[in-house]
Amino acid sequence: MKVRGAYSRKVSSEEAREGYLLVLKNKLQLFPPLGRRFDLVQNDVVDKARVESYRCTCRGPDLPHEHYFIRWKGLRPKDRVEIREDPERQGRYVVRIRR
Repeated sequence: MKVRGAYSRKVSSEEAREGYLLVLKNKLQLFPPLGRRFDLVQNDVVDKARVESYRCTCRGPDLPHEHYFIRWKGLRPKDRVEIREDPERQGRYVVRIRR
């Protein structure tokens, strides 16, 4: 299986406080389709996750759009999260967090 790349992001204080990791729209192709569950593996612990979305008007009422995210508790502001697809197992993603 071909590795499709990695998603890397520095966690904001809002993401840490609210329990999610934002996924940029141009990086959605790195993950399974919206709403489909996948395995997230961190330090040999496997959790189920999925990319979700919500409608937003943060750019004004005339510019509605979607925000994409993965629910995730325990992140800290300024954590650097890297998620890579496991080349050995489809539907499985390996997580590394640098504090």
